[in-house]
Amino acid sequence: MHRQAGTVEFPRRRMSETYIEVINMPHSIGLGMIGRSELSDRLLDGILRNNVVSAKHIHIAEKDAVQREHYLGLGVDCTPDVSASMLRSEIMILSGEKQEFSTLLSSVCGTTRGRVLVSTIPGRSIEYVQDRVAKATYVVIVEQKKREDGTEVFHLTYSHRFPNHMKSAVEDSFRSIGEIETEQV
Repeated sequence: MHRQAGTVEFPRRRMSETYIEVINMPHSIGLGMIGRSELSDRLLDGILRNNVVSAKHIHIAEKDAVQREHYLGLGVDCTPDVSASMLRSEIMILSGEKQEFSTLLSSVCGTTRGRVLVSTIPGRSIEYVQDRVAKATYVVIVEQKKREDGTEVFHLTYSHRFPNHMKSAVEDSFRSIGEIETEQV
């Protein structure tokens, strides 16, 4: 074998291949859902599909018996009692139309202290929500938009002093169906 001056040949070694498997560990928190919308249906599907929270830790308040059976079939805890759903959850997601907001909020306002309340209902500010719930309730307002390329983006606005350790569960829930942007008030 002819070598050029100044070069050294090294034997070729086969590099071992490393495979990294990402295992999504579910958040071990109680996640409640009150109200129903197209967004909440997609959100529940994304949370279950991506193992964000295990089904047994999801608590849905649903009065409709047929829909309740559907949720139970998914392994989700479902009850017609809003208070029971709220008391089992550290994070509660409110969904529905703007005109339903007061009705939904009145059903949980006395049980929100120390919990996270996520509102996907458009047109309500953090201040508006905080004025209508128990003190020491952590609030997240979610605004939904689509980019020109069709990507769904969720803008999450966190209330003052929102606990950092709860942000990942909220963000992972919405990341299961789109991209997120965050803001702290």
